[in-house]
Amino acid sequence: MEKINIEIAIGISFILGLILPLVGLGGVFSLVVMGFVATFLTKEEITSAKVGAIATGIFCIFFFFYGFLTPPTLPYVLPNPLTLGIFVALGGVFNLILSLIVSLIIYGAFGLLGGYLAMKFFIPEKERKKKSKIPSNLPRRTLKRA
Repeated sequence: MEKINIEIAIGISFILGLILPLVGLGGVFSLVVMGFVATFLTKEEITSAKVGAIATGIFCIFFFFYGFLTPPTLPYVLPNPLTLGIFVALGGVFNLILSLIVSLIIYGAFGLLGGYLAMKFFIPEKERKKKSKIPSNLPRRTLKRA
């Protein structure tokens, strides 16, 4: 199979990450599979386990903003915002930013695990060694001093 660019591999794994929960394979398993697929589909010269972490990180940001579009279940009577005070809103913003950071770390870790599994078991070591620009079979140049 022809290997593809990082951007297209991340896009394919993103679509796979949307489809897997519909089939019933959601949760942590789908994150590891996303990282695996993103790393497995990239070219051997530019592949890394970080590609899986990037793919799941983008997926995390997508679900973070998707949460803003879906309304939560609210009680029938909401409290008056004047009685709550400004510190409730500031605490909510702090929790929002902290939850984004923690979610990115968790999603990235599972994507990194999937990328590592793809690197370890399906991409040969000799293909990963091709990244170096200096060929190892050439003799090293030395200065001759008088």
